[in-house]
Amino acid sequence: MLTPSTSRLGSRYWRLWSAASLSSLADGTLKIALPLLARAHTDAPVLIAGVGFTAALPWLLFSLPAGAIVDRADRRRVLIGANLARAALLSVAAVAGVAGAGSIAVLYVVAFGAGVTETLYASAAQAVVPRLVEHDRLDRANSLQQIADQAANQFAGPALGGLLAGLGVGAALGGPALVWSLAAGMLVTLHGAFRARPAARGSLGADIVAGLRFLAASRVLRSVSLCVAITNFAGAAASAVFVVYAVGPGSALGLAPTGFGLLMTASAVGSVAGSALITAATARLGLRALLMINSGSQAAQILVPVLTHDLWAIGTAYALGGLGVALWNIGTVTLRQRLVPEALLGRLISTHRLISWGSLALGSLAGGVVAQTVGLAALFWAATALTLTGMLALTPLTTALVDGEVSRRES
Repeated sequence: MLTPSTSRLGSRYWRLWSAASLSSLADGTLKIALPLLARAHTDAPVLIAGVGFTAALPWLLFSLPAGAIVDRADRRRVLIGANLARAALLSVAAVAGVAGAGSIAVLYVVAFGAGVTETLYASAAQAVVPRLVEHDRLDRANSLQQIADQAANQFAGPALGGLLAGLGVGAALGGPALVWSLAAGMLVTLHGAFRARPAARGSLGADIVAGLRFLAASRVLRSVSLCVAITNFAGAAASAVFVVYAVGPGSALGLAPTGFGLLMTASAVGSVAGSALITAATARLGLRALLMINSGSQAAQILVPVLTHDLWAIGTAYALGGLGVALWNIGTVTLRQRLVPEALLGRLISTHRLISWGSLALGSLAGGVVAQTVGLAALFWAATALTLTGMLALTPLTTALVDGEVSRRES
């Protein structure tokens, strides 16, 4: 039964929520399937890490024009087009793999192509929410989307990805393609006007510059982007090669692909809990404290597998990591939606992700190089130290800035 707080979000929001949940399921499935498929081609950490690097690289190359396009276009059509493009790409790759033409190079193409479409989809998905719900319901709407995203992306998706990868390349790539097609079909029924501006004015370059200037002028948004960039860099460096540490008879944990997928779902448990607690946590702790919780939990998630091979302890660390991410993600998404004018929102989301998600690409690449050079354990220790250093260096930047800037914007 819907509670009063959720029933007022409206049927259009729930249609978007359903489509976004399917998209997250496909994304979570592919995220686990790709490194597992790469593991079948090579044991080299740097080549396996290359999959994560290639998937995140589009955020460095295309995020700024993607945000400008989202602010110019009908955002519903952007969402539909991105899902259909991903489905088509994976379908072709699945057929190639079944026909015996698969290779790690094909996996890089899939990862890169899916990443390009994700720059458009992710920016549009956040930017469309304020058009569907009232301003004072944004935190609730975002928390519900976070719960669905984590349940699908971090729980059901990884488990499904491990299962499908065990069945073969056709199932591993064809499964997400089917789910993205279903999500696109659901968005076709989402009616309404979803352009932020009546018509595009000026050049795409001028739009990009306007978004960069807005971010540069905001101390709060700058500090958020920098802090997440450091945390993401360290986390990506560790996670890009964690499959080498965890999967196979010669690995430290000795997991099968299905076991690896199940372990990755532990973070979804914590994320769902964090999403449910976001309103109370924000009111009681504030954004700065949520940042510190996230950084500390991410450091623990990286280090615990080095300290112990007990799967219950590692799963607990991943659950706490998921809780921290959920608290932080919902808080910062709602903050941007309240601080940024709707006509600029796509550009601000994409600019933030150029900094924060672009660091995922650099972190994945660095993780592969460091692991290949000095070993996995040394990499995990270094990534833990970097995460904690980022917390100490950047959390003071948010002190006393958030409430002041938000109140000025909302007054």
